Amino acid sequence: MFRSLLFVVAISVLPSLANAQTISRTPIQAPPPGNIQLLPGFVHQRRQGIDSRVGVIYKEGGLSIGYDIGRMAGVYASQYFPEHFEQIRKQTNLDPEAIEREIQFLQDKVEWRQRQKVGRDELLVVFLKDSTLIASFVNSTANFTAKARSGNEIADFLLTVLTYQPNVGKKE
Repeated sequence: MFRSLLFVVAISVLPSLANAQTISRTPIQAPPPGNIQLLPGFVHQRRQGIDSRVGVIYKEGGLSIGYDIGRMAGVYASQYFPEHFEQIRKQTNLDPEAIEREIQFLQDKVEWRQRQKVGRDELLVVFLKDSTLIASFVNSTANFTAKARSGNEIADFLLTVLTYQPNVGKKE
């Protein structure tokens, strides 16, 4: 009895699961998040996220800025700031030497880091030695990332990210 019930459920559910996996990879046309102002030549593509809003802002052959926005996204840049290191040190269940190695590993990746109040939010910006830029709006859990190959691309990244307005164009 149980096997036949399981068989009936499997036959009725499997076709819908197969269809669920054929999600279109076609970009979703939508305005940039938070009313971001695109620089000349830049294009926005929204992508399919599971628990946050994701997408990319890019210039053909140039800079590509990925974003991940939402409570489940967290705050990417925070792991490179001293207060995060202190949180790691407070984890008493870990070996103190392993904790210090992890902190040193993170610190060694950082070229520079800055924080700035932007509107009612705090913006954390990190530039890693591998040329990765990370900008995170703490209160609105909005993260932007890019690989910058030049000073101009760093400037384009900052000029774009700084136009982000939390809660503008956001579906609640």
